[in-house]
Amino acid sequence: MVNLSLVILAGGMGSRYNGQKQVDPIGPSHETLMEYSIFDAFSIGIHHFVFIINQEFDLKTKKYFQNIIERNGGTVEFILQTTYTAVSRSIYDTIENRKKPWGTGHALLIAKSHLSNPFIVINADDFYGRKAFEKAKDLVQQELILPNRYGMVAYKLKNTLSENGSVSRGICTVEKELLSYVVERTNIFVDNEGAIVYENEGANYPLDEESPVSMNFWVLHPSIFRNLEDKFNQFLKENATQLKAEFFLPKVINDMIKEDQLEVIVKKSNENWFGMTYPDDREVVVNSIQNLIENNKYPKTLWS
Repeated sequence: MVNLSLVILAGGMGSRYNGQKQVDPIGPSHETLMEYSIFDAFSIGIHHFVFIINQEFDLKTKKYFQNIIERNGGTVEFILQTTYTAVSRSIYDTIENRKKPWGTGHALLIAKSHLSNPFIVINADDFYGRKAFEKAKDLVQQELILPNRYGMVAYKLKNTLSENGSVSRGICTVEKELLSYVVERTNIFVDNEGAIVYENEGANYPLDEESPVSMNFWVLHPSIFRNLEDKFNQFLKENATQLKAEFFLPKVINDMIKEDQLEVIVKKSNENWFGMTYPDDREVVVNSIQNLIENNKYPKTLWS
């Protein structure tokens, strides 16, 4: 057992996917995508799991995951993320007509009292691969995750694209294995000549297909909660009346690097990342999982 927890961000609404993609069964035995991450987490010795969920994550679904985790010797906690969770009383009454929560930074913040050791943060609807978890374990075992030093697993841009539409990616600049900064690029796609480009104001700009990108696989220390709390309160003062503003975890980390409060060790993965952004991505994900099973990376039934 490793002194490491896994936080699964399962509270997103999946507006482009048109469904509750976090619990969509995609494995041959009806496993969800996040179950492969849970399986990988168990493989490196993680036994503490924290789910950040939305209101559509019903009792039946919670019992399903609780049964899987407890049957394999783990413990699990579910934390409901709503628009008003962890919002101070002074801000509470100024929020009007907002229905969605405040993003990934907000999601992690509400787990503050549940985490006292280093932890991995992932998205529920993304597949990261076993090696990402192994790299995270190595960072923790080497005592490299500290109050002023975190970790991240990055993927090659070319290994993270969707065949079914444009994507947004955090393009990382890395120097001597340390993250310098992240630039968010939107509308990334493969053009007619096979080049990876991003569109901005009607023009296309090339991107290096080997560029490391952040896919929200973080290895963090509980020290982050102090910054999350301060920055979230400031964010709400400026955005409480906004319907779509989001408090993003990568931005908080980027700001901490800029402020010389933090360095982030970047471990690069050569594996394919895949996720479900669009409805048509589901077939790609199902086929990708099947290929991994045929190559003996995972059993046909995860929980025998």
